[in-house]
Amino acid sequence: MANFKIDHFVFGANTLSEGSNTIKKILDEDLSEINVHETMGTHNRVISLGSCYLEVISLDPKNQNANKNTWFKLGDKIYRKNFLKIPKLISFVISSDELNSSIYFEQEFFVSRNKYKWFFKKPNFEYLNKNNFTNTNLFPSLINWQSISPLNEMKKSSYIFESLEIILNKNHKILNDFLLSLNLKEKIIINTNNDLGDDLLSLKLTLKSLINDKHILIS
Repeated sequence: MANFKIDHFVFGANTLSEGSNTIKKILDEDLSEINVHETMGTHNRVISLGSCYLEVISLDPKNQNANKNTWFKLGDKIYRKNFLKIPKLISFVISSDELNSSIYFEQEFFVSRNKYKWFFKKPNFEYLNKNNFTNTNLFPSLINWQSISPLNEMKKSSYIFESLEIILNKNHKILNDFLLSLNLKEKIIINTNNDLGDDLLSLKLTLKSLINDKHILIS
């Protein structure tokens, strides 16, 4: 039986500098150096959150051969226009020691960056859309590390993960059932508001400071 845990959270932006500056202002801490995903046409910066980490990601303007079907729909101009007017928390990734076939996910593909290697599964956007799940980045991706996770070598920040709140409506309730099936140990709060349009659904990440116990919200 596969073991599942939250691996990292995805903070999307139209430019990496815009997203990084937003997180720096919230946390008052530096992020990592820039990492490049050549085959996916993206680049990122990260910061540890104890048992998981936060990734700030955008398309890499220096990459002219980017995969148009990149992760988190970042290659979709319409998605970026509608959802990334300002940098925001757009998705999260769950790690597993197995990646079994599932109607919720596309076929896994292999990715490497320097010494890090992993298999990755994107949500099956076509299936989700057919089931009225339009805000598809709310559905997590899956990752299976084939090397050590970069979390183990990140500089420790003064923040740890506290909880993830997911705001859903009736079109997106299958996510609740899916997450329950994983038996995750992390604190995930599902709130359903059927009055909200699909474009207003959101993720809210709460962090706790190890210095003063202060809580910080990233959304």
